[in-house]
Amino acid sequence: MSINNQKERFSLTIEDGRIVLKTHSFRADKGSMLHSGIFSRELASSFVGAALALLTLLIFYLTIGLKLIYYVVAAGVFWVGTFFSRIFLFEEPFLETTIDKEDITILLNRPIRKRLIKKNKAQLKDIKIDYWRFEPDNLDAIEFVEKIALQHGTVIPGFGEVKEFYNLVLDFGEESFTVLTSENKEEVEGVKKKLKEFLQRT
Repeated sequence: MSINNQKERFSLTIEDGRIVLKTHSFRADKGSMLHSGIFSRELASSFVGAALALLTLLIFYLTIGLKLIYYVVAAGVFWVGTFFSRIFLFEEPFLETTIDKEDITILLNRPIRKRLIKKNKAQLKDIKIDYWRFEPDNLDAIEFVEKIALQHGTVIPGFGEVKEFYNLVLDFGEESFTVLTSENKEEVEGVKKKLKEFLQRT
């Protein structure tokens, strides 16, 4: 059995005596003035590609001079730099939580410094839902940014709005780990129910 939610960016799979929750959404925060609609991983990757292309042209200029073919080479460097930066430097981290008959494994998969936590299933005290609410704390700055955006014919969806998050937390007593974050309470409650049903069966 498999549940996929593209909007909330998680999947839940039950197979071969284990349940696996995989998500890109496992942190609740306010967000940044550089809204995700303006500044993205793709844009950051293109900045790296552009920097590498300019560096390539500079090296050619200082050593053997610039010719048309070198601009073609720089364009290739830009494409390759952007592509590999997106894959390796700006790859979006994901959290994978696996529960089997004996253990609970939480894997934080990211480009740098992956983290693995393994607990015995008997150590789990509870599965709970925490509620977090973030309210804008600088209304003047929000109004200023929105005014600038409107002058450029741009609307920033969700900017300056109150943010509410529901965190699915595995409580081990002395330690607890958030394994899913969503703005949709019903989705989190549904995942919690599936995890608890699996634990009761095993």
